[in-house]
Amino acid sequence: MFKIILTGLSIIVLVATVFIVIYILYNLFSEDREKGKELKTKEQRTKELERLKEKLPPYEFESTQKNAVNKRFSFMGYLHAGDYVQVVKTFKDYYGFTHQTGEKFYFACAYFLPYEDGYTLFASKDKINIFSIFLQNRPETQGNICRNLKDYFEIIEQKKFKRE
Repeated sequence: MFKIILTGLSIIVLVATVFIVIYILYNLFSEDREKGKELKTKEQRTKELERLKEKLPPYEFESTQKNAVNKRFSFMGYLHAGDYVQVVKTFKDYYGFTHQTGEKFYFACAYFLPYEDGYTLFASKDKINIFSIFLQNRPETQGNICRNLKDYFEIIEQKKFKRE
């Protein structure tokens, strides 16, 4: 009787082990398939972005396509992609480029560089070509501009995004 119980338990343990091994193998292969799909999706997205970059004018591409994780279509909740903006107070950006009172442009996007507290604002005067405004959000550089955008920029015309 004891042998029958041991034999029965051995069979149950063996069957359970086989099912566990099959389950583990199945999960390994299905994860590989998911990674393959994800990779294919990334490759497709990259190709699509390259196609759009060639097809669209630089301003339109930058103001509509999320092609980088550090890219935002708004800046400090004030400027939004498509806004027509006027500089109302002259300032120098991080690299010393002067932006004069009265300068007008269309805001496209902002890239954030966390290791420098830096922002690169992409803008356009003609909705075709892009130029950059470089700001560093530190008190000793352009922190005052970043914290007080309304003192430096006036939105002449709002586009695309609803404001709260």
